[in-house]
Amino acid sequence: MSSSKPFLFYGWYIVFAGTATMTLMATFSYYGMGIFLEPIRSHFGWSTLAFTTGLSLARLEGGFLAPFVGYFIDKYGPRKLMLAGISVCGLGYLLLSQTMSLPYFFLVYIVLIQGGISLGMGNAPTTAVANWFQRRRGTAMGIVNLGASFGGIFSAPLAWIITSFKWNGALIVAGITVWIIGLPMALIVRHKPEPYGYLPDGRIPINSDISDSKNVETYEEDVEINFTAKQALKTMAFWSIGLTFAARQLVTGSVALFLVPLLQERGMSLTEAASIITLMSFIGMPGRVGFAWLGDKYDKRWVMATCFIFQSIGLILFIILGGNIGITFFLILYAPAYSGVLPLLPAIQADYFGRNQFATIRGLMAPVGTASVVLGPIIVGVIHNFFNSYEPAFFVLAVSNILALIFIVLTKRPVLHNN
Repeated sequence: MSSSKPFLFYGWYIVFAGTATMTLMATFSYYGMGIFLEPIRSHFGWSTLAFTTGLSLARLEGGFLAPFVGYFIDKYGPRKLMLAGISVCGLGYLLLSQTMSLPYFFLVYIVLIQGGISLGMGNAPTTAVANWFQRRRGTAMGIVNLGASFGGIFSAPLAWIITSFKWNGALIVAGITVWIIGLPMALIVRHKPEPYGYLPDGRIPINSDISDSKNVETYEEDVEINFTAKQALKTMAFWSIGLTFAARQLVTGSVALFLVPLLQERGMSLTEAASIITLMSFIGMPGRVGFAWLGDKYDKRWVMATCFIFQSIGLILFIILGGNIGITFFLILYAPAYSGVLPLLPAIQADYFGRNQFATIRGLMAPVGTASVVLGPIIVGVIHNFFNSYEPAFFVLAVSNILALIFIVLTKRPVLHNN
């Protein structure tokens, strides 16, 4: 360690690495799979229901792995998991480009791509950021989650690549890009600041040898209550936060996956529909940081509740009004609000349960939401097959989003009992 305080706290480098990793995941999986969906499905003539059922199984795999991944992140640190997961995910995209059958597609997608994402591109960088920040945790999480907006912005270029080089050529580009960008980002990540002489947020312990000749500031560590995973499981807050996450994922995951097909159903081309994803992500960027910043200043529960109200109104107006005016209300109301919730969920978890077993507790929450995450694409697929339209399904999603509002309002800070 240097005897002087660095100009920029290292935690912000970890935030940058997490943002880049989130961008890769959003570009090629979260938003990207919705863009790949129709070109791949129509090329092979697969039914919408069969394809969406397979995608739901991929999400089931993520929920199954999450508790184990969370435990290993807390035990071995996020960097090792990120290196392994990013390597596997990149290989998965390359192998997926050689798809010849539906079983092969989902074997590769579920085992390698979703497995790699679960292992190193979701919980791992989020855990590192939660550990390196406390007072500014919401803001740091918000910046990391800008990666999801960047991924949406890259939707239009991805659609152009698919149109120009076909879906299999675009998958090769995805695999190589994940390796080239993701692996160096993983090397930046460190588990916790204490081994390097710092407290969260860059604060310096009173007994530290690190000094700044111009302005020496030392701090006692903020009071932080740390729950074990076993203790967290016994609280109502664990389940209400998990159910909030589940209800949110049912809606946002399905919207991300089926927005492009819905817009194509309305007559847009693939590139035109993807441009709406890009616009949605761009408009949502201020929401990711803005609502996260508000969460550092005010009760995170009420900030999230406000976001859920805006999301539901935006979706309903999108369906009822239709056309450009419906899209406008959707972009203005839904985009910033859905973006703002994502960083606040892990932030409130860390606030309530502490940092010591953050990844393990977060991993245990994942199966709570697995049912909704799995059912979302299946529900949309069934409704689409019945009505031959995605619009009724989006109306159902708008109503379902009210559940997330109820669960987060019921969330109360837990009390740690030592017995």
